[in-house]
Amino acid sequence: MNETDILQNLFNAIAAVLTVFSLFFAIISGYVAALYFFLGRAPMMLRVVAFGLLSIGLVFLGGTATVVGRLQDGLFAAWDRIERPIVPLQDLRNPIPGLHVAGITQQEIGVGIGWAVAIAVYLALFFLTFVYRWPTPDHPPAP
Repeated sequence: MNETDILQNLFNAIAAVLTVFSLFFAIISGYVAALYFFLGRAPMMLRVVAFGLLSIGLVFLGGTATVVGRLQDGLFAAWDRIERPIVPLQDLRNPIPGLHVAGITQQEIGVGIGWAVAIAVYLALFFLTFVYRWPTPDHPPAP
Protein backbone atom coordinates (compact mmCIF):
# COMPACT_ATOMS: atom_id res chain seq x y z
CA MET A 1 0.00 0.00 0.00
CA ASN A 2 1.20 3.46 -0.74
CA GLU A 3 0.63 6.57 1.34
CA THR A 4 -2.45 7.64 -0.60
CA ASP A 5 -4.14 4.24 -0.16
CA ILE A 6 -3.42 4.17 3.57
CA LEU A 7 -4.68 7.73 4.02
CA GLN A 8 -7.89 6.97 2.11
CA ASN A 9 -8.46 3.85 4.20
CA LEU A 10 -7.89 5.85 7.39
CA PHE A 11 -10.58 8.31 6.24
CA ASN A 12 -12.87 5.35 5.50
CA ALA A 13 -12.22 3.98 9.00
CA ILE A 14 -13.09 7.36 10.52
CA ALA A 15 -16.33 7.37 8.51
CA ALA A 16 -17.10 3.87 9.81
CA VAL A 17 -16.54 5.01 13.40
CA LEU A 18 -18.90 7.96 12.87
CA THR A 19 -21.49 5.61 11.38
CA VAL A 20 -21.23 3.27 14.38
CA PHE A 21 -21.64 6.26 16.73
CA SER A 22 -24.66 7.51 14.77
CA LEU A 23 -26.29 4.09 14.90
CA PHE A 24 -25.54 3.82 18.64
CA PHE A 25 -27.15 7.22 19.22
CA ALA A 26 -30.21 6.32 17.11
CA ILE A 27 -30.73 2.96 18.83
CA ILE A 28 -30.31 4.42 22.33
CA SER A 29 -32.58 7.39 21.56
CA GLY A 30 -35.30 5.08 20.24
CA TYR A 31 -35.02 2.83 23.28
CA VAL A 32 -35.20 5.79 25.70
CA ALA A 33 -38.30 7.07 23.88
CA ALA A 34 -39.85 3.60 24.09
CA LEU A 35 -39.08 3.46 27.82
CA TYR A 36 -40.71 6.82 28.36
CA PHE A 37 -43.82 6.25 26.27
CA PHE A 38 -44.70 2.61 26.93
CA LEU A 39 -41.89 0.18 27.68
CA GLY A 40 -41.30 1.46 31.22
CA ARG A 41 -44.80 0.30 32.20
CA ALA A 42 -44.94 -2.76 29.94
CA PRO A 43 -45.15 -6.33 31.24
CA MET A 44 -41.82 -7.88 32.31
CA MET A 45 -41.68 -10.29 29.37
CA LEU A 46 -41.94 -7.44 26.85
CA ARG A 47 -39.20 -5.52 28.67
CA VAL A 48 -36.97 -8.62 28.62
CA VAL A 49 -37.53 -9.09 24.89
CA ALA A 50 -36.90 -5.40 24.15
CA PHE A 51 -33.74 -5.33 26.26
CA GLY A 52 -32.56 -8.56 24.63
CA LEU A 53 -33.02 -7.06 21.17
CA LEU A 54 -31.22 -3.90 22.30
CA SER A 55 -28.38 -6.07 23.61
CA ILE A 56 -28.08 -7.95 20.33
CA GLY A 57 -27.95 -4.67 18.39
CA LEU A 58 -25.31 -3.25 20.70
CA VAL A 59 -23.22 -6.43 20.49
CA PHE A 60 -23.19 -6.11 16.70
CA LEU A 61 -22.19 -2.45 16.97
CA GLY A 62 -19.49 -3.31 19.49
CA GLY A 63 -18.16 -6.02 17.20
CA THR A 64 -18.11 -3.61 14.30
CA ALA A 65 -16.30 -1.01 16.40
CA THR A 66 -13.74 -3.62 17.44
CA VAL A 67 -13.09 -4.68 13.84
CA VAL A 68 -12.74 -1.04 12.75
CA GLY A 69 -10.31 -0.46 15.63
CA ARG A 70 -8.18 -3.44 14.57
CA LEU A 71 -8.19 -2.19 10.98
CA GLN A 72 -7.10 1.25 12.17
CA ASP A 73 -4.25 -0.33 14.15
CA GLY A 74 -3.13 -2.14 10.99
CA LEU A 75 -3.35 1.08 8.98
CA PHE A 76 -1.34 2.94 11.63
CA ALA A 77 1.32 0.19 11.48
CA ALA A 78 1.42 0.49 7.68
CA TRP A 79 1.63 4.29 7.98
CA ASP A 80 4.57 3.94 10.36
CA ARG A 81 6.51 1.97 7.71
CA ILE A 82 6.35 4.84 5.20
CA GLU A 83 9.76 6.50 4.87
CA ARG A 84 8.65 10.14 4.85
CA PRO A 85 4.92 10.43 5.55
CA ILE A 86 3.12 13.74 5.10
CA VAL A 87 2.08 13.57 8.79
CA PRO A 88 4.05 11.69 11.45
CA LEU A 89 2.26 8.76 13.08
CA GLN A 90 2.35 10.39 16.52
CA ASP A 91 0.51 13.40 15.11
CA LEU A 92 -2.19 11.11 13.69
CA ARG A 93 -2.65 9.40 17.05
CA ASN A 94 -2.41 12.70 18.97
CA PRO A 95 -4.31 15.31 16.92
CA ILE A 96 -4.38 17.94 19.70
CA PRO A 97 -0.86 19.36 20.05
CA GLY A 98 0.66 19.58 23.52
CA LEU A 99 -1.83 17.22 25.18
CA HIS A 100 0.19 14.18 26.28
CA VAL A 101 -0.99 11.72 28.91
CA ALA A 102 1.49 9.20 30.39
CA GLY A 103 2.41 7.36 27.22
CA ILE A 104 -1.19 6.85 26.07
CA THR A 105 -2.22 8.33 22.75
CA GLN A 106 -5.24 10.57 22.41
CA GLN A 107 -6.66 8.03 19.99
CA GLU A 108 -6.43 5.31 22.68
CA ILE A 109 -8.02 7.66 25.22
CA GLY A 110 -10.87 8.32 22.80
CA VAL A 111 -11.44 4.60 22.29
CA GLY A 112 -11.43 4.03 26.06
CA ILE A 113 -13.89 6.85 26.65
CA GLY A 114 -16.13 5.50 23.90
CA TRP A 115 -16.26 2.03 25.48
CA ALA A 116 -16.77 3.49 28.98
CA VAL A 117 -19.71 5.60 27.77
CA ALA A 118 -21.23 2.63 25.94
CA ILE A 119 -21.03 0.44 29.05
CA ALA A 120 -22.41 3.22 31.28
CA VAL A 121 -25.35 3.81 28.92
CA TYR A 122 -26.06 0.07 28.75
CA LEU A 123 -26.08 -0.20 32.55
CA ALA A 124 -28.29 2.89 32.84
CA LEU A 125 -30.76 1.40 30.36
CA PHE A 126 -30.76 -1.86 32.33
CA PHE A 127 -31.60 0.13 35.47
CA LEU A 128 -34.35 2.12 33.70
CA THR A 129 -35.80 -1.05 32.18
CA PHE A 130 -35.85 -3.38 35.18
CA VAL A 131 -35.31 -1.42 38.42
CA TYR A 132 -36.70 2.11 38.04
CA ARG A 133 -40.43 2.42 38.66
CA TRP A 134 -41.90 4.69 36.03
CA PRO A 135 -44.86 6.80 37.17
CA THR A 136 -48.22 5.72 35.82
CA PRO A 137 -50.39 8.21 33.94
CA ASP A 138 -52.98 7.95 36.75
CA HIS A 139 -50.42 8.93 39.40
CA PRO A 140 -48.12 11.72 38.18
CA PRO A 141 -44.85 12.13 40.10
CA ALA A 142 -44.97 14.29 43.21
CA PRO A 143 -43.33 17.74 42.89
